Amino acid sequence: MKRIFLSVFFISIVSLGFAKDPGEKTFLILFDKAELKANKTSTTYIELSLSNVFKTKSYAGNSDAAIIVKVPYDNINECQLADFFIRVNANKVSSLGELAFQIIDMDESKNKYQYLVASLEDKIQKNKKSGKAVKVVPSP
Repeated sequence: MKRIFLSVFFISIVSLGFAKDPGEKTFLILFDKAELKANKTSTTYIELSLSNVFKTKSYAGNSDAAIIVKVPYDNINECQLADFFIRVNANKVSSLGELAFQIIDMDESKNKYQYLVASLEDKIQKNKKSGKAVKVVPSP
């Protein structure tokens, strides 16, 4: 009886170890360089506020200033992330939505892109079967 109990306990502990992790979402946060300069801050400084809670990576240079944020919660959206308070500079604290130019949910964008590609491929296959010429015009 003791062996059965120990084996069931061991199997339950091992199965919890291999349980699926909760979904992770990736967001791209774009900033206007002129607004960052006016607030006397940078993406690396803003990243310090976010890196305590999320996995982050900041990008700056010749292109737009951006931060990629990986959120370990699947149920968070752009609006909730925009309400997150960050330290803009040594004297100012603000919400992320006030400073960010745009917050993009990369997972949602990827799903939309895959849907558009699949619908285009279906359209091409239907036109190929009917023998008509394919007109490739993106539809909104």
